[in-house]
This record gives sequence, C-alpha cells and structure tokens, in this order.
Amino acid sequence: MALQISVNFIEPDENTCYLVGPEGLVWTQPSIGEPFILAARNEQERKTAELFVGELLEQGLVPYGIPLQQRATRALFGGSPIRDCRWVHHTDAPAPTGEDDELPTRAAVIQ
Repeated sequence: MALQISVNFIEPDENTCYLVGPEGLVWTQPSIGEPFILAARNEQERKTAELFVGELLEQGLVPYGIPLQQRATRALFGGSPIRDCRWVHHTDAPAPTGEDDELPTRAAVIQ
C-alpha cells in the first residue's frame, strides 16, 4: 500500500524551520512529483512531519539527511523516528545533498 499524504509547497517565512538530521538537511524524492525539503511552521506541522518520517521508515524508505540505520536504531532503542534530528530556522539550515538525484529547491509541509 502506498503512503498517501498531502504535500503543500511553501515560501519560507520567519516561522519556517527545516528538519536537519545527522547527515544533513532532511528531504525526500516522492515517486511522483518533485523532491522537497521537510519544513514546518508550527508544532502541529512538526508532529505531522515526524509521523511522515515514521511511515517512510516503516516502509523501508529513508529520507536524505537521516542515517540509513535509523529504522534499526529505533527498533533497538525506541524513540522518535526523527531521533537525533533537530528543527533549524530555514536561513541556518545546510544546503541539500545527495547522489545522482535532483536536489530539492522547494520546501513543503506535510498535511
């Protein structure tokens, strides 16, 4: 079963934070559509983003910026799917990185 989400692209404002993991800016490439940076402007959007990452991990998918062993780490030690990640103001976040993929240029919130 495919993960069904609503992705809303946003223009970052003074309340926008990007999720940054141990390996850099957290972003994903959906099977259909353009890649996007995981963003949030309030606590509810942060919680929804955390649930989204958790669902990806359950399907064996790991967003860029999160360690490949995140699912195993969670299974062994518990905790949040975004453990060891932090929300950083968008102006302080690192640039996206990746190999052989189109890098994201836009931020999105998950709904």
